[in-house]
Amino acid sequence: MSKQHGAREQKRLAKQKAKREAKRRQVARRNSPDPTIRLKEADGWPIVASLVPENLWTMGLGNLIVARKMPDGQLACAVFLVDVYCLGVKNALWTILGQSEFHALCRKLDDQGQLAQVTPEYFAKLVYCAADFGQSLGFPPHRDFRYAQRLLAGIDPSQCPDEFEFGQEGRPLYIRGPAETVDEAHTIAARVQALGGDYAVPLRPSETPLEMANLADGTDAEADDERAGDGGPVDRSHMTQRRLRRWLGF
Repeated sequence: MSKQHGAREQKRLAKQKAKREAKRRQVARRNSPDPTIRLKEADGWPIVASLVPENLWTMGLGNLIVARKMPDGQLACAVFLVDVYCLGVKNALWTILGQSEFHALCRKLDDQGQLAQVTPEYFAKLVYCAADFGQSLGFPPHRDFRYAQRLLAGIDPSQCPDEFEFGQEGRPLYIRGPAETVDEAHTIAARVQALGGDYAVPLRPSETPLEMANLADGTDAEADDERAGDGGPVDRSHMTQRRLRRWLGF
């Protein structure tokens, strides 16, 4: 009888240990900073928002947001800064937010251009097509696109019937932002010109490319006083992206 009791006790202890290990792995997965671990099961999380700025095609640049509800109730979000005129997916990030933080993010980006809900299929197709467009011109998507796109897993872009025409009037149009140095901007512009496109690269730091400095955050008084490192006006769409990264702790 004592042997049987000892065997049952060992089995019970083994089960408890297995449960503790499983819980430890679950907590480690939930808190991991590695997106390949944190977002591994994203394709099974319900999509609660897929938002695109209504002025994306008229302004040429905008932040697209997708959010999926995690089992613990938090929202896994990805933001894609999409340049539909030339560079494709110019920036990308992912993060985990609470409901109130997500709404604050949406309000912040809604100031750049009113966000409209679209189908997940439309959203995914737009992002992937933008990445392909930029890549076709020799401009690969932002390095963090590989992680942010994990929140598009399980969405079938082929189910979206819409077709997108990138560029302006069928040709790529490059507008320099503060993320590019003058040398980089001229290199990009030369490539775009060789492809039959147009460009707007200021010859002097004080010039504002096509009056596009007010593309985003148009109501942000603080941004009005900020200047880029070369002394030129800040392209506030990019400033928003940098602020957003700081705000989200990236």
